[in-house]
Amino acid sequence: MKNKNALISMLLTAVIFAGLLLFGLMKVDPRTAQWTGFVFITAALLLFLWALLGTLMLSGRRLYKRDRPAAVSLRQASFLSIAVVLALYLQRFELLTWWNICILIVLVVLIEIFFIGKEEEPYG
Repeated sequence: MKNKNALISMLLTAVIFAGLLLFGLMKVDPRTAQWTGFVFITAALLLFLWALLGTLMLSGRRLYKRDRPAAVSLRQASFLSIAVVLALYLQRFELLTWWNICILIVLVVLIEIFFIGKEEEPYG
């Protein structure tokens, strides 16, 4: 039950950023907007995906009774949300190919392996 508060706060954060994203998409056209609107939409999308993926990962770990800190779920959610936003912008500029997706996935996996290795490193 120690991650219950983190789960509730992440769910609330996801709802707030979903509202911000919907508000931004209703009021601002990201294709014709100035750079401030573009940055607002991108930040809202990134933070919404981060909160949504973090909530799903944390609830999945609670469901399977894996005793991992909430920071691990949030770290993995941040890597995945950055990869999704990068893939969406590559698609926007018609640069997304299968090997770009493979590179993004391999990059995320290698970064996560690095952090897992740092966690399990003995402190002598």
